[in-house]
Amino acid sequence: MTTASGARAVPFARPDVWRALAVLPPYCPVCDVSYVFSEAGEGGTATTIGRGTRFVCVSGRLEAAPPPPDAVSGEIVEWMDQRAIGTRLESASESWQTRLELADGEGSSTQVTVTVTRESEGGNRLLQALQRRAMQRMVQRTVDAELAKLPDHITRMTEDRGGSVTAEHGSLSVERQGDGWVLHLSGQVDAPAVSRLELQRRLADPTVMAVDVSGLTYIDSTALPLLLRWARRTSQAGRRAVVRGANPAFDQTLGVMGLASTFVRDR
Repeated sequence: MTTASGARAVPFARPDVWRALAVLPPYCPVCDVSYVFSEAGEGGTATTIGRGTRFVCVSGRLEAAPPPPDAVSGEIVEWMDQRAIGTRLESASESWQTRLELADGEGSSTQVTVTVTRESEGGNRLLQALQRRAMQRMVQRTVDAELAKLPDHITRMTEDRGGSVTAEHGSLSVERQGDGWVLHLSGQVDAPAVSRLELQRRLADPTVMAVDVSGLTYIDSTALPLLLRWARRTSQAGRRAVVRGANPAFDQTLGVMGLASTFVRDR
């Protein structure tokens, strides 16, 4: 048996993190995995999710096709509402158990601890002993990969619900419009907010068609270059870099820095 663990603080409230991580949709684009439940409701989701819920998972999107006979089977083995969830995946040769534990962090953040345990089913024990160090590294990489995907899971849930993601310094929300997204920036968007809201990654998305600054109260030199790069990429793609919302202070900042002509202002 090989076990590894890791933790990460995410700038989201614990109920939001729980809703994002404790729901297994028919298809998860973050993991590129499809789930089929033994007792599924409308749309393929489980009628009730909790300890004992069984499912199979398949890489990629099933597109309404039945899972293959060799699909990995799984079960939710632990369920503590808004606190912890544990799953166990089983194949012919091994089993993987993953436990996510949530705890309130500083401010509105949440500390997420991921623990992964791999156990071989049979096989040559001598060979397993020789491979133990390599297996430990693989399990630790699995933990690190799960931690790295946490913000994507949470923001994906937010996008699907048309909600908002709030951090201690400033906030970011997304709005679906046509084939793209509008990012709404509010509050103080300084260096900590840029990092916590993953503004660089969000602005790198080619489907971002506009940024709304009507609720922005402050923006520093960390965020402005990201907006500038977004505007240049958008222009190079033959589209307009639209910044929406009346905000005299923001316009004054652009004027002082000589960036007023870089964006198309839509007030």
